[in-house]
Amino acid sequence: MKAAVFDLDGTLIKYSAERRFLPWAVLRGKFCPFRMIPYIIRSLRDRDFFSSKIYYRGMEREKLEKMARDFFSPDRVKKMVFKKALEEIEKKKQQGYKLILITGAPTFLAERFSVLGFSEIIGSAIEEKDGVLTGELLEYPPGKRKGEILEEISRREGIDLGESYGYGNGYGDRYFLEKVGHPVAVNPSRRLKKYALSKGWPVVKWR
Repeated sequence: MKAAVFDLDGTLIKYSAERRFLPWAVLRGKFCPFRMIPYIIRSLRDRDFFSSKIYYRGMEREKLEKMARDFFSPDRVKKMVFKKALEEIEKKKQQGYKLILITGAPTFLAERFSVLGFSEIIGSAIEEKDGVLTGELLEYPPGKRKGEILEEISRREGIDLGESYGYGNGYGDRYFLEKVGHPVAVNPSRRLKKYALSKGWPVVKWR
């Protein structure tokens, strides 16, 4: 089996899924912007803006999932994904590749992109107790963890990574791009572009 592995934010869509979702939720009175204050204080204290998602603390998972369904409708998802990305996904699907999405977006948002044909989606897993989120992260895929997750999936599913493709835009995506035989730097950051060129990887722009 071979796979086509995609990042989400900046690779398939412009901006991040959360940067699209949260303002929409705020405007509809479904998310209080003051929830960001404890998150900002903690992130500045720890010098790490990716160690938690405590702005979701106290929110019910079922309500968040419903909000995600309302915002990320199938039609809206397809409209926000880059045209070139849709074409590449469809091509790989037709060629028999297993489509995998690995992203730092919360799982309840990332799963809305299953409409594109992804058979496996790994996002940030947020701890919950009795159906209410604590905001603490149980799993955060980006960076080295993305590469580890891909290896775990490949062992479990019998995927030949040497015959597989990977698509990412951030420097941290290099950890999973290096695992596949056909890495592609999509809309790359300056650091990833420099790294990709040094490795002889294709560099493409999806708009």
